[in-house]
Amino acid sequence: MLRDAWQAFEAWIAARAWAQLILRLVLAGLIAWPMVRWQGLVGLVLALVPMAVLIAVPLTHSGFDLLRWLRKRHLKRWNGRWYAFRDFQIRLFELHDHTWLCADDVLRALGEPVDRVVHERFQNQFGALGYREPPGETLICFSEAALRRFLSLRNDARSREFARWLERDVLFAHEKRRREAPFS
Repeated sequence: MLRDAWQAFEAWIAARAWAQLILRLVLAGLIAWPMVRWQGLVGLVLALVPMAVLIAVPLTHSGFDLLRWLRKRHLKRWNGRWYAFRDFQIRLFELHDHTWLCADDVLRALGEPVDRVVHERFQNQFGALGYREPPGETLICFSEAALRRFLSLRNDARSREFARWLERDVLFAHEKRRREAPFS
């Protein structure tokens, strides 16, 4: 609820900045038109100064709002659904009460190569447990069961650390959220 209120507030601020820009453009036009009409080219040059002053502030605010929106846009789909293991982003999502983790992200975090051959090998090895593109997605993902099986077959320290992080910070949080909000 708080996030929805904040998003509404940000939208209101952005709409206010655009409305202010349009209002100032109209005002600048109302100032410039009589000056151009009475003074010609000299009036246009004299009208540019108040027009620039009137337009500069809302134009810069609107520009910053646009840049902020562009910065956040590519993460909007994954908002609240990605975690960081060391310096690696691990994207995840839920589908029919199952958590899926992006295979490319997991493999990069574990230091494995990410290419077609590796995906085919994992598809053959873990496909039955859930190493595939989930319905409606274009990413190849691990299901919880497939990822647990994959991690149980590895003995290196990074894999053990990743498995602890996965259980403690990711899957536990998603299970808790699922229990607390059963109707969302």
